[in-house]
Amino acid sequence: MSTGMARKGTDEGQRPEDGDRHEKARDLAEDALGELAKGREDKADSFIAEAKELDESALEEVVRDLDEDAGSDPKAAEKQPD
Repeated sequence: MSTGMARKGTDEGQRPEDGDRHEKARDLAEDALGELAKGREDKADSFIAEAKELDESALEEVVRDLDEDAGSDPKAAEKQPD
């Protein structure tokens, strides 16, 4: 039976705890970014490893979000200024 409410991070057919794992992994990935910004690579690596174990797709999602937020262009370095 469906309640009609979609939970962020879940797809139809997934168990609710899968969404919880995804969200926890995403939080850990974001925490890792914060640690990297502070120069704490060992702590960041630990968060990344834990996130990857929970749900690797959450790490990929955070990276995609960063790329979108930065308006990244993978070929930007190759382009000549106008």
